[in-house]
Amino acid sequence: MPASSRPLTIAALLALGLTLSPPPAAAGLFDAVLDAAKEAAKTVGDGVAGATGGPGPAAPADLPPPFDFGSEARSQAAGYVETARASNFKEVKKVGIVNFSVEFALFKEASAVGGAIGGRGSTSTSSISMQIPPPDVARLQAIVDRLYRQVQQDFTAMGIEVVPFETLKATRNYAELAPAQHASPWLTETRDSQSVFIAPTGMPLYMDNPERADVLKQLGLTFGTNTRMKEVMMTYDLKQEVHLLSVNMVVDFASLGSSGSSRIFAARTSGASLHHLHAGNTSYRFVSTTQPEFVLVKLKKPVVSDRNLVADGSTTTERGGSIDGRTTETVTRSAGRFDSAAYYQRSEDMLQATRQMFTAALGATR
Repeated sequence: MPASSRPLTIAALLALGLTLSPPPAAAGLFDAVLDAAKEAAKTVGDGVAGATGGPGPAAPADLPPPFDFGSEARSQAAGYVETARASNFKEVKKVGIVNFSVEFALFKEASAVGGAIGGRGSTSTSSISMQIPPPDVARLQAIVDRLYRQVQQDFTAMGIEVVPFETLKATRNYAELAPAQHASPWLTETRDSQSVFIAPTGMPLYMDNPERADVLKQLGLTFGTNTRMKEVMMTYDLKQEVHLLSVNMVVDFASLGSSGSSRIFAARTSGASLHHLHAGNTSYRFVSTTQPEFVLVKLKKPVVSDRNLVADGSTTTERGGSIDGRTTETVTRSAGRFDSAAYYQRSEDMLQATRQMFTAALGATR
């Protein structure tokens, strides 16, 4: 589905600063979507929807287990968190949060084409899409604001001074970040999703996950504003006393995969309502005068919710037919309602659990 055909009505919603109440929660699971999930979705890592071709969907055993919300998050850090240059963290005395971005995925899709295209055989196409209802932006904003405050409190508890954002804004090089920044909330297309990015109240944000960007944004990140160089220059503005921090977290609600073949009549897509935080794309990145990744802390496997989401308006469409078009079949299935209570509660639970695990990993170095 081209980007222009995606459900962009949320853009007007965000522009007006309004929210819509989600449909009431309903019991049950996806219809066709979770039937497909029994075949299994592509393993959840960075949450990327599969493109046409390539290996088929993974086996059910490859699906990650839910996070243990009944146990202390800090005690699970070793299994979920990986670090790079963590020993450098003991040098951090002051920290300034220059970027704080939480991405909430709203719409995802995958498609596949199979069959002997251009020959005497048959062709088939298969597609699947998932979406959530227009989000309650005020509720998401409150989640992000709480997370931001608690991240600051984590550093204070470790004896690290948190430099006010206003101090960062006053530096000469902060203004150089403006071409890359977006007002929050920011609705945009990513590589595999339509998402809304939210920063703490009063802060702009920029995309610090180039692998999440679509092709055009990737070009912009590569050849446009070099945010990481500007960050390093800001540390000089701050007399080399402050380490900057960029926080990035990605909340997803589905895992999609696809497979296809040009030799046999085969085109499959599959999906699962796996509510999770991405591995890899969820990180703390510290900046110093010597390098833009002075310390890097990130998830090495996704933090997965233990509750099912039933996505409102999700559909699965399969088409089959011969090359000459003599036979055609289309099947479309609609899913049930979206469990908004589980979505908002577990989104915050997963974000806070990750914050606690990152804090534990960093605290162990001091």
